[in-house]
Amino acid sequence: MSRKTSSCAVIVLYLLLVHLISFIATPRMTDQEETPCQNNTSLVLADKIAEDKSKLSTEPAICSQEELDTMYKNVQKEFDIFISQYKFPDDISKSGKKKLVKKLQFDFFKPIKRKIEREKLKRKKANNPQSCPKRRKGNKLCDSKNKVRIAVDCSFDDLMSEKDIIKLSKQIQRCYAINRHMDDPLQLHLTNLQGKTLDRLDNFLDGYKNWDMHLKTESLIELFQPSEVVYLCAESENLLSTFDESKIYAIGGFVDHNAHKGLAYERAKNAGFQHARLPIDKFFTLATRKVLTVCHVFEIISNFCITDSWTSAIEKTIPERKGLEAKTDNDELEQN
Repeated sequence: MSRKTSSCAVIVLYLLLVHLISFIATPRMTDQEETPCQNNTSLVLADKIAEDKSKLSTEPAICSQEELDTMYKNVQKEFDIFISQYKFPDDISKSGKKKLVKKLQFDFFKPIKRKIEREKLKRKKANNPQSCPKRRKGNKLCDSKNKVRIAVDCSFDDLMSEKDIIKLSKQIQRCYAINRHMDDPLQLHLTNLQGKTLDRLDNFLDGYKNWDMHLKTESLIELFQPSEVVYLCAESENLLSTFDESKIYAIGGFVDHNAHKGLAYERAKNAGFQHARLPIDKFFTLATRKVLTVCHVFEIISNFCITDSWTSAIEKTIPERKGLEAKTDNDELEQN
């Protein structure tokens, strides 16, 4: 009996061992394999959350017109309270008070106006993305291949009214914008920047000090040799044909409505500067006077540097109100 018992025990142990080995050898399923539906659902949810986050980061919220109107009205109420509590100087005149209120209002409303402009641009992009291409910037002045130097001479602001100073500052802005978007911008200088023109820029153009241009408080005669300067004047008898990189071509920063006719020309001669005029009358006739704004002169120069054609540069720039008419032999004159 003892032998049979021992043999049965051995058999039982052998069967248990075989079963244990087979159990260990059988691969067990992981939690992910046991619940494939749950795993797929979690992956889909994760992808959805990531997609929603990307949409929130790439598609900014657009304020409705009603929200913008409400914001503007709230700012108006705050400004009215601010003005009612503002202490004006005792000796201020009525016109001076109006100017001060206008400046305070400009500073007060600047943030909300910028927000409204940004929201309008967002709405325009959302409706038609192709109508709002990315703003293209040209090279920096230091990297530009174009080494032609142009200076806007701001030495006339003592002869201009406040309205004319405002117009000049806008024309300077326009010159900078034109130059900034050229592939190879001109070497633009702003000289004799002081007085009322400087005050206007300081008060109403916060970022002008960051402009990629040469800002100088010194005058042309202090910065350059007289032999380097070519002053562009409509009254000059010399016709400008091309540009010399060793020279600097000055534009008079002057808005006078012809009240001081020929002043820039006389100043240029007295300072010993060379002078010249743009060849407008060589290729065209004008129904109005030849004097152009600062930004028009600069735009003609920039277009000529791009096209190397005076006729193309002038036609592209001169507004229709000037009554520009081409002469019949322009092609022959351009070659000459």
